[in-house]
Amino acid sequence: MSGLRSTHLSFEIADASSVAFARRGAGEAAQSIGFSETDAGRLALVVTEASTNILKHAGHGELLVRVDADGPASGVEITALDSGPGIEDLRRAFDDGSSTAGTAGTGLGAIKRLSDELAVYSQPRLGTVLRAVVRSKGQGGSRAMPAYGMDIGGICTPLRGEVVSGDAWSVESDQDGLTITVADGLGHGPEAREAAVAALEVAYRRAGRAPATLMELAHGALRSTRGAAVAISRLDLVRSVLSFCGTGNISAVAFGIGRPLMAGERPAAVPEARESWQLSSRNGIVGHAMRDAQQFDVAWPRNALLVLHSDGVATRWSLSAYPGLYLQPAALIAAVIYRDFSRRRDDATVVVVKAAPGVEFAHEHTDIQAQT
Repeated sequence: MSGLRSTHLSFEIADASSVAFARRGAGEAAQSIGFSETDAGRLALVVTEASTNILKHAGHGELLVRVDADGPASGVEITALDSGPGIEDLRRAFDDGSSTAGTAGTGLGAIKRLSDELAVYSQPRLGTVLRAVVRSKGQGGSRAMPAYGMDIGGICTPLRGEVVSGDAWSVESDQDGLTITVADGLGHGPEAREAAVAALEVAYRRAGRAPATLMELAHGALRSTRGAAVAISRLDLVRSVLSFCGTGNISAVAFGIGRPLMAGERPAAVPEARESWQLSSRNGIVGHAMRDAQQFDVAWPRNALLVLHSDGVATRWSLSAYPGLYLQPAALIAAVIYRDFSRRRDDATVVVVKAAPGVEFAHEHTDIQAQT
């Protein structure tokens, strides 16, 4: 399935032995996509520096690893998460020789030189999130180009102790826009994963259809599975409209959009609103007990932002608590929400959709918040 995004492997970083364990896991990911010895070496150094920084500055954290096939060349994505003191001066921290831990101070600078993509979000007392991607140079590795000028990133992890996640998500493109699907299979493990992927398969085969239509088709396709909660979002970038249909307990919150459109209403007729909307899902289980699919359409301004997440992530989060986070890449926003609001007793998925870098977000002082 072309748009299916791979699951993250999670490694707790608590001591030197856990650094070696995470490095071994990243090495296995690199081997699975045919990394050269040189590229695998670069990746190992990135993992070592990122993990060691967690231990030095925060004492404890988490490292997420996934195979990243979203760009022109396959790569391995590393996301380092900690809730430590944060970095006072992020620009200065990238200078070799700058350290607050009495070390050589080459960590962030080395990661920057070794990675093909790098983004960091850190604030005093709010910890640090670092995302680095190492791509295969032999395949002409370079930065992934955003589809249709959109930046879409996410975190998807299995329940601790499970090999696969019962959650799954995908992005499918068509001539007018994108379809983003998030599915949470009932329960955990391989059978839950089977149900979630079956829902994504429907969107893959029929990209461009209305979310309500896709939901009805998914209901039929999942009858032989244990069922799933499913949220389907379609961005029509020609009409500047976001369409949403959800069944079950996947949360969807859109920021910087107008009120929902009435039937036949044109997006241009709706004034842009400085507020957020909780996009409602209907109760039920796709494949088993589902009412008729209900679709909502809203105007989608260029500076809007959408967050989707499974019930493995608590709903009481607020982006306004993190200065400047909305300006960061989608993957970093998703990682911060995951770090601070993952329940840790379930599969967890967070997906963020926004305009690609270079498009100004107009609502700096909006209280961007989602609540139960």
